[in-house]
Amino acid sequence: MIVILGESASGKSTVQDILCKNYGYVRLITYTTRSPREGEENGVDYHFISEDTFEEMSRKGEFCETAEYNGWHYATAKADCTDNKVVVLTPHGLRQMKKFDELTLDAFYIDVPRRDRLIKILQRGDSIEEAYRRSLSDVGQFDGIRDEVDSTFCNPGYKKSPEEVAKEIISRLRR
Repeated sequence: MIVILGESASGKSTVQDILCKNYGYVRLITYTTRSPREGEENGVDYHFISEDTFEEMSRKGEFCETAEYNGWHYATAKADCTDNKVVVLTPHGLRQMKKFDELTLDAFYIDVPRRDRLIKILQRGDSIEEAYRRSLSDVGQFDGIRDEVDSTFCNPGYKKSPEEVAKEIISRLRR
């Protein structure tokens, strides 16, 4: 299974989409207790479940990583972690998943300088306040991550296209 990590606006979701479209990987669908947003579909964007269902699955040990954000729970089911999957995770999520020896993970960190990412966030139409909030939420979270992943892609100024990063990921897989 491919795990992609990177700060906000590093290109990780775009690379994930390319791995699915061009290399036959399947995006791992995670679970959440939040309600679907407009246009989101159950089983496509997330598995939308109740708090009770989340607690039951958690109690049964069905999740290999969990997180809480804005009062909502998010999780990845062990059963969904197959070799043909690709998932975007936080460093905390990767650390949780690495505790399960039965999971075969190839983890990649996309490292784009903060200034470049802030410019990208603003170019996408987010407000300065949102760009700052997203950047601030990443501070400290990725410290030391280079030592925890299989490979790091330094991409200042987005010199490598998402297609090039995806191709490099495929070339660096351990399988």
